[in-house]
Amino acid sequence: MNLPSNRTAFHDNAESIAAQIPDGSLLGLPPDYSMPAMAVVHALIRRRAKGLRLLGVPVLGLSADLLIGAGCVAEVESSAVSLGEAGLAPRFTEAVEKKLLKVKDATCPAIHTALQATEKGVPFMPVRGVIGSDLVSLRSDWKISENPFKEKDSILVVSAIQPDAALFHARWADEAGNVWIGRRKELATIAHASRA
Repeated sequence: MNLPSNRTAFHDNAESIAAQIPDGSLLGLPPDYSMPAMAVVHALIRRRAKGLRLLGVPVLGLSADLLIGAGCVAEVESSAVSLGEAGLAPRFTEAVEKKLLKVKDATCPAIHTALQATEKGVPFMPVRGVIGSDLVSLRSDWKISENPFKEKDSILVVSAIQPDAALFHARWADEAGNVWIGRRKELATIAHASRA
């Protein structure tokens, strides 16, 4: 892919990327501080995408709230949906209150672990620190198991998650598919675990 040299080319690229994301797709999105692909979010809204399922890695912010407010989202899985210091995400809050949105509540470690399972090609992975939470009883894809190497040591296993697409902005990329992400390691996790 040739990198765009002007604003029109960036717009055309965003439209092209959005056109490749089918309605109903599971999108892995980073938090606001990790460079969400806002141009593609706007292109999805212009295209009137429907039924998108958003996975916050590990939280969702402005990009999710815009997509929800535009009626593009059917489901959210995240450990939080927030505008950070600006407060609650108003479109998310309204959609939940009106029961317009399915919400799968999660934790940051559980989401990262589920994506790491996909990276490693295994159907599930163990994670500590969630047992005792009400979330465990609400998630059929999380199971408490016994550690096979130590007696009386319960551990939570979470099923692998594979997003259809990882959607984030990167400053540099090359034709071989290498993408510079800097210190934002969650972007590598989303990219490795996603189909596209």
